[in-house]
Parts: sequence; structure tokens; C-alpha cells
Amino acid sequence: MPKVSVIIPTYNRAQMVCEAIDSVLAQTLEDIEVIVVDDGSDDGTGDVLRERYGERIRYFYQENQGRSVARNRGIRASRSPYLLFLDSDDWLLPDALRLQAEFLDAHPDVDVVYSDGYYCDATGRPIQLISLERPPVPEGKLLEVIVLHNVVVATHSAMVRRCALDRLGDPYFDEALRGTEDADLWLRLAAIGATFAYQDVLTCKYRLHGGNASSPTSPQWQRRWQSMRRFKFKVFHANFFPSLSLTTRCEFIRQLLVVFLAGDIEAQEEVLRTTHFKQLAPQLQATLLYYLGVENIIKDRVIVVGRRRLKRAIALDPRLQYRSILALSYLGHFVFSLIILGRRKLECLRGKVDHSLAPHWRGLA
Repeated sequence: MPKVSVIIPTYNRAQMVCEAIDSVLAQTLEDIEVIVVDDGSDDGTGDVLRERYGERIRYFYQENQGRSVARNRGIRASRSPYLLFLDSDDWLLPDALRLQAEFLDAHPDVDVVYSDGYYCDATGRPIQLISLERPPVPEGKLLEVIVLHNVVVATHSAMVRRCALDRLGDPYFDEALRGTEDADLWLRLAAIGATFAYQDVLTCKYRLHGGNASSPTSPQWQRRWQSMRRFKFKVFHANFFPSLSLTTRCEFIRQLLVVFLAGDIEAQEEVLRTTHFKQLAPQLQATLLYYLGVENIIKDRVIVVGRRRLKRAIALDPRLQYRSILALSYLGHFVFSLIILGRRKLECLRGKVDHSLAPHWRGLA
């Protein structure tokens, strides 16, 4: 039985997937299996892989059903106690599997080990360390952090024990998600008490190119964005959500309202009607309504809705800041936006580079 199974879903990337496979076959750990699940490619991927690799890989073909379905098929076909998920446009560094397998061997209490790597351009030239995008994870606070941020970031930077996946049950990846399914997997593992550990080594390269599904310039972006919204609502309605700290719940609701539901006034209102929102203290409700009202005016250009939400905030907490912002809104969208965005820009100039977004997201948030 091999020690590590590397599962590679692919779709119409005959050249790129070969580079990904080559990075696995070049590993210093030899006791591995490579499973490629072709998710309905029509560019000759199967012929290319059979001719180039023969029995060095295990190849499966399925009709196009999405990356989650492909990964789940790969898990079912795999035979190893340790698994790693590599997308077909990324690479592993030569010592990746050996280092992470040795870590899991030495730490039997750890279910998932994740590491560092590079964001790279299409040619493999490093752009930024992935770790710059990760927030700190205080001891015992993984679930609190992972609800707001994908701590693992790059799926192929992590190795997971099969027994941990078995605790989740099949299907392991949520097949209803077409994007963010990896973040969903790590979050569900954290929610059932799986132990995560960070290993400070470089193990992978995350290639940025026009075809990245996670890039706002990708043709798949709209479908992925809808999947991200479904994922966020899945978290919002999860059984563990009320057990999170007040700070985490408030920040999650803020992100949900002003980022993931931006422009969707009806969906925002549905969140404001939920028990999770109504159970917050009036001052906290007011703060969230204030943030939302300002965004409604600036980004969504629905000034009437924005003012109405600012008034609701003032009714709950009549502080001067909220009343001043409401008064400014009557100067018109242009003046209001100029003042608010100018203040935000000034705050940014006083700070540091924002690494909270991957390089291909910056400037688009």
C-alpha cells in the first residue's frame, strides 16, 4: 500500500496537468500513487496521459460534474493513509510529500498538516509567499479563525489523514459547491474537532494565470462567486455558528452583508431578519447596519435604502458618528463617496500592504 495518494482533478488542461504530474513523480518520497480524475476533458487529455505516463499513474474519466465530484472519486479510488489534493495547474516542490508525511508520522495526533509555498506567475516565477495571506491562529482558536479565513489557502499545501476524512463521511467534498469546496472541507474538519498543524516549510507553487477559477478575471468567476455565497450561508446556518465568539459572529455577518451579498438588497434584508442578527445587542446591530448603509450608498448606489438602514442604526444607537454620516448622505452620492473613500484611502496610507487578498484579487475588492 502506498504511503501518500496525490489526487489531481483536471478539465481541458492537457499540458498543465502534465506539469503537475511531473512535479509529483519527481518527489523524493517514492512510496506514492498518482490518481488523475479527468472531469470530462475534450482536448485529448486522456490520450496524452496514457501515452506519456502509462501505468505510472492511475487515470479515471468521468462526465463533467465539477472538481468536488472528481476529488471524491479520487478519494474512493485511493489506497493510502495520507492524501493530498493537487489542482492540475499547480506544482509540488520536490520534498513536499516526504516532509509532510514525516510530520504526520511524527505527530499521530495531527489530522491535517499545512505548509508554505509560493504564488507564482504562469512560468513558475515566485510572486509572494502564501503564508503572507494567512492570519495568525491562536492556540485552540482554529474554528474561530477558519470561519473567517481559509487558513490552509492553497489546497495542495495540506496533507490530510484518511481517517479524518472518514469521520466526515462520503461525500467528502460538498458536490453542490463549484468553488470554495476546499475551504468548506477544512472548515467541516475543524468543526468536528480535527487537529491542524502548521509546518514551516516550502512545499508548493500556486500558479496564477487567466484560467484560475479563483481569479475575478476567470470565465468561471460568476459561478464560483455564487458558490462562495452558498458556502457562506451554509456556515451561517451551521449548528456550530451560535457557539462562536461574539466578535467572530459579528465579523462574519459584516462580511456576509457588505461583501458576499453586495448589491443584493433582498438577501441582505433576509439576513437582518434572522435570529442570529436579532439576538445581537442593539449597539452591535447598529454597527452592522451602519456599515451596510454606507456600502449601500457608495457601492450599490441605492441611497434611499442606505439612508433607511442608517436611520435604523440611529434608532438603536444614536451616536454622533451615525447621525453625521446620515447628514452627509444628503449632500449627494458624489460628495458622500468622495468624503468616505478619501477617509478610507488616508487610513490605508497609514497602514501596510494588505496581504489579506491573493495577488490576483488586489485592486478588485
